[in-house]
Amino acid sequence: MSLAHERVSVGTTATKISSDYSGKDGQTISIQNPSTSVVVYLGGEGVTTTSYGYALGGVTVSDMSIDLQDGEKLYAVVASSTQTVNVLRQGV
Repeated sequence: MSLAHERVSVGTTATKISSDYSGKDGQTISIQNPSTSVVVYLGGEGVTTTSYGYALGGVTVSDMSIDLQDGEKLYAVVASSTQTVNVLRQGV
């Protein structure tokens, strides 16, 4: 397995955070929202600011990690403008 990192600009439509890696063990994704004022909403392909699985940030710099199985994808969206998040992927 390898490790990859990047900064992803998340907008008002669902932005894919996970890679297209297709391997036996899937991948681990760590996301950091460095903003203390913008909430990043995480979920599946249909994620919106009102229909989401997880709200990240908005008060303090926050982060989370999730293990995805092969073929699962993680998306993010913000309510307005854009927010850059830091992403670390293992198993890509």
